[in-house]
Amino acid sequence: MPPETLSSRLNRSVPVEFFRPLARPSAPIYVDCADRLIDEAGETGRLSHRETTEIIREILARHPLSLLAEDEGAALRDARQRAGQFFNRLIAAGWLEDQTLGLHERWAVITPGLRPLMRMLRDLAEDRVAELKTFADTLRGLCQTLEDRGVLDPRINEPDQLRSTLNDLSQRLERAIEQLHAVEKIVTGFEQRQRQTATAADTLNLLYEEFGQGQHMVCYDALRRGGLLMRIERARSAISERHDDPIMRERLAEGLRNHYGYDDSESYDLAVSLLTRLERDLGGLKRRAEAIDLRMAAFNRLSQQRYRYQTELRGRRPEIVKAYCDSLNTAHAGGRFSEFAGQPADFAPRCVETRFFFGTESLFRPRRSKAPVDLTFGASGGGRQSPDDVLAAWKERQRLALTPQRAARLVARLVPAKGGGVSTEEIQLETTDDLLDLLAIVAYQHAPSLTGKRVRWSVDGLRRRHGLEPQILEHDEIAGHRIERFSVAREA
Repeated sequence: MPPETLSSRLNRSVPVEFFRPLARPSAPIYVDCADRLIDEAGETGRLSHRETTEIIREILARHPLSLLAEDEGAALRDARQRAGQFFNRLIAAGWLEDQTLGLHERWAVITPGLRPLMRMLRDLAEDRVAELKTFADTLRGLCQTLEDRGVLDPRINEPDQLRSTLNDLSQRLERAIEQLHAVEKIVTGFEQRQRQTATAADTLNLLYEEFGQGQHMVCYDALRRGGLLMRIERARSAISERHDDPIMRERLAEGLRNHYGYDDSESYDLAVSLLTRLERDLGGLKRRAEAIDLRMAAFNRLSQQRYRYQTELRGRRPEIVKAYCDSLNTAHAGGRFSEFAGQPADFAPRCVETRFFFGTESLFRPRRSKAPVDLTFGASGGGRQSPDDVLAAWKERQRLALTPQRAARLVARLVPAKGGGVSTEEIQLETTDDLLDLLAIVAYQHAPSLTGKRVRWSVDGLRRRHGLEPQILEHDEIAGHRIERFSVAREA
């Protein structure tokens, strides 16, 4: 059965009309009304009907009535009737719920889906430069949690405690990543505003006043000078060690199974996915921060280029040169350049050597385009291979590849029942393919079998405990090769 899509789960949570107000011309009125109503309702989440209509009247008075449609009260002259009609539209959209407890007790309740929607809109509208520093606080607290002794030790923590800790770390890390993306959005907004400045004063004011002096170094200071980058790397290493710990996986899977009611296979896969995602997100923070640093440096270069363009290319000197050329054109209109040969110069250049470009030399010279490069593969000395030879080569590579499927087949053949085990001392293999299957068992820990059921196993050998004493390791002859002795235990 395919996994349930996001749209189908969304249809069960919110009505069909929930997002329609955001696509109407009156969307600003809906957004402002929802923001004001949530703020006034507070944690109780409800307001009286009279207070709600008064707030709607205030919001409607601040917006032009031309935004309203017929079903939103555009044809009504009375402000109270218009507010009542708009209140009905909020009810129909599923943003508010009308609750009547008596003849004189009527309430407007904020629906549960409206708060996440408004939170998303506030994040999209976030333009405060202070966000450049907030994400560092979140990461610092996350690293501090991971640095506590025994916080992820599966031997001293209960399975449910491990699940709770990892869920909390995952949510905090996700929040830090969202703040990093918000930082990039803020810098992008400043770039767009910088390209539209009219004067050099506006350019400098935007760079040093609004953007904030030195704010482009916040990511660098927080991650590198403050030592946060090294702490993030140590935290990622700690998660990586727990990711490879089979006890950690089993304990976390037990916590997920008891809390959510998953079966053994689903809980184990979810535990591995949770640890993998946490390690991957911690490793990607450095690259995301470096991308933001590059964008901030690009904003500084854009500001410098914009200021130079406004002061040097559009400043006083170009205007002086233009006025001088206009006066020459007026004074010598209809004349020839040959007539100026014997006349004294109007001014003497202060540079040692001067060269003026005129005629065709003063025209724009197009760049020389490079000839296209032939990227086709030439024929080799042995000639072109036939399709049959290429297919045979691919089949040979596939036969020699160490895949988890071939490992699962050999485990199912050697250890048919769960909980059993076998050692290389007991295994009798003859062909090279069987030897490759045995090597695949060492490379993987689980894989689906031919019947579709997932097979899990573990490999253990003396090298794990006596790696510094190779003289005591025992060896076995398998398929003409000498390998170190190890045992295979089937877990599922």
